[in-house]
Order: sequence, then structure tokens, then C-alpha cells
Amino acid sequence: MMSKKRLLIITNRYPSGPHDIASPFVRDFHEALRKQGIDIDIVTPYYKPFRNDTRYIDDSVHLFQWSDGNRVISQLPLYNPVSYSKIVKYFRNGYKTAEKIMRERNFTAILALWALPSGYIANRLSEKYGIPYGVWALGSDINSWAHFPVLGSLTSKVLRGAHALFADGYELALKVQALSARECRFIPSFHNLGFGRGIFEEEQNVFLAVGRIEREKGVFDLLEAFRLFAQKIHGWQLYYVGSGRAEIKLWKKVVDYGLADSVECYGHLEQKAVNHLLSLSTAVIIPSHSDSLPLTFGEAMQAGKPVITSEIGDMPHFVDKYQVGYHYPVGDIVALAGKMEMMTSNRDNFSLNCRKVLAELDIDNSAQVVSAWLDTLIGPNIGVKHEYARS
Repeated sequence: MMSKKRLLIITNRYPSGPHDIASPFVRDFHEALRKQGIDIDIVTPYYKPFRNDTRYIDDSVHLFQWSDGNRVISQLPLYNPVSYSKIVKYFRNGYKTAEKIMRERNFTAILALWALPSGYIANRLSEKYGIPYGVWALGSDINSWAHFPVLGSLTSKVLRGAHALFADGYELALKVQALSARECRFIPSFHNLGFGRGIFEEEQNVFLAVGRIEREKGVFDLLEAFRLFAQKIHGWQLYYVGSGRAEIKLWKKVVDYGLADSVECYGHLEQKAVNHLLSLSTAVIIPSHSDSLPLTFGEAMQAGKPVITSEIGDMPHFVDKYQVGYHYPVGDIVALAGKMEMMTSNRDNFSLNCRKVLAELDIDNSAQVVSAWLDTLIGPNIGVKHEYARS
């Protein structure tokens, strides 16, 4: 009889409820693993819940304190000495929380979502207790942190020590392989928006951009491109959904360009409102300068909306493979404006293909791969508790 599979997940973020924008796919992944019959415990840092909604924080989700919960660890200013004390507290409390759970339960393996900081905690636990760990690289850990001198060497160490490596993009998997000299497998991150029959509305002449309002997300490129587009084609709207450090500056440019009647910056919206805007939009634009395969791409596919994406990460691959839109060179404003113009007449050709992408991006695929990995770790000593490597 096969032993019950138990997995300890250590993750940088976990959504507190359905309207929390904190990596919502992690909840989908959690549920998909449960459907595979895997017992899950999750260790994750505390962040202030959106509107005090904590319905997703059940007995399987273990929060650890490290700050006031207002700012994520990746946004701490490294020029401020206080940040380093918070980082130390993050690692110490995250490790202690995970260790306590490990002493109480017999896990088949540990899975870290993001190589840092979660992967570092998993690496230390694995070394002490002799339990294999895997790492699921999710973009920022490899595309950003891995390029810093100290963090880069730490990332490489974490990846090289892992029993299994996964990444949520084909290109990202190649980067992980280069850093680790190990095989890395693509498994998608995907957030189910719950689109069902009757939710779709009459389409309007709207381009939609959903994501953080940051310069590196290409939000200013998109505004400049829309400005060019609007000089030739009238009657179209551009909607931004999301919040970030560049919100005020972006809106100032909108006003300065005289586009306040055709550009809307909504800030953070709950999922029902995002679904509404997706339904009525013509296309979704993802102008990012640094990404793998953002959740917004899968959300557009669920809504049956074609995309215009920058040529970054895996987006061009999926756009071309399934014929669901256009892509353009990163930062090329004129090219982006041209693709927007082309989309006004070719959108129907792409919309019919969008649903085909979902079979490849289904989060159940990711859960099945992880479940199969756990199967390889269950040996002849079924039911025997792991021996601690060191006391």
C-alpha cells in the first residue's frame, strides 16, 4: 500500500482571501495538490489581509511574523539598516515555524516557491533533517535577485542543492538550468478567474492592462504608444488596473497629454470588477520589460481576449504557437502602437484560439508533476519517520 504523500510548502506569499492580489495562483496550486490526494502544510510570512478577509487561512496555512505586514521583503530599501534586521527576522522566524511543523509531522518532501527567500529556508531544513526539497522558480528570484553578487551565489547554492527544479516558464527553466547545471522542468502558474456562462458582456473599443504600475512593467511605454495610436484612430479607451509606485507619475502624464477622457487608471480592483473589464475589452496588453509568463496572460486567455505582449519570457512563444495576438520588441513604442492599430481589425481571428492555450497552462498539470515527483521519493521504508541528519 502506497504511503500518504505529505508536502511542506514554503512560499514568499499566500493570498489571505479571494480578493487578495498576493500571488493568487498559490491558492489554486494548493487546491490542485489537494485534489491529487496530497496532505499539505504551508509556511508563509504574515501580510496584512485585504479588507481583513482571511477565509483562505485555514489550519494548513502557518503564518510567521517578521514585520508589520505592510511591505513585502523584496521591496525593502537596502540602503536602510533597519531593512537588514527585518530580513534576518524573516529568515529566522520562517525557519523556526517550518522546523516546528517538521518535528510534528513526517513529510515526504519540501517545496519552496521562489528560490529566495523560501528556497534558502528549505535548503537549511533539508540539510538538517535529511528531507529532499524542490524549488519552483517563479521569475523575480531568477530574473532579478540572481543577478546581485551575494544573492546570486546564494540562489545558485539553493538551486544546486535541490532534489527537483521547476520553473513557470520555458525560458525561465533554461535560466535555472544555467545557474544550477541541473535539469529544470516547466510547470505553469495559473489563477482561475471563474469565468462561466453568462459572464461575458458586449465588447467595447478598450485596451486593458492589468498589473503593477511600475516603470519596469512598461506602463509608460504603453501610454506613449496609445498616444500615437489615438492620433490616428479615435474612439478607443485604455484602462490600467493595478497599483504601484508609478501611479501618480503615470496619471500626471495622462493629464499632460490631454488623454484624461480616454485613459482610465483604476488602481486595485476586486476580481469581479477585473472580470467585468476583461469581458468588455478588445485586447489585453502586457508591455513588461522583465517577466516570464505573467498571470495576466492566462487571465486574458480565460476571458477569450487576444493579447499584445512585449518580446520577453515565454509570451512570444505562446502568442505564436496558438495565434492569440501580437508581440513586439521590448520598449519599442512605435511598434507597440502599430500592433494596437492592427488589433482593431484582426481581433476576431485571435479570440477563437485563446481557449486552446488553457490546456497547457492548467494548474492541475503542475500539481500532477509535483505529485509524480513525490511518488519517486516514497521508497521501501513506507511509514517510517525520517531520521534527523543532525540533532
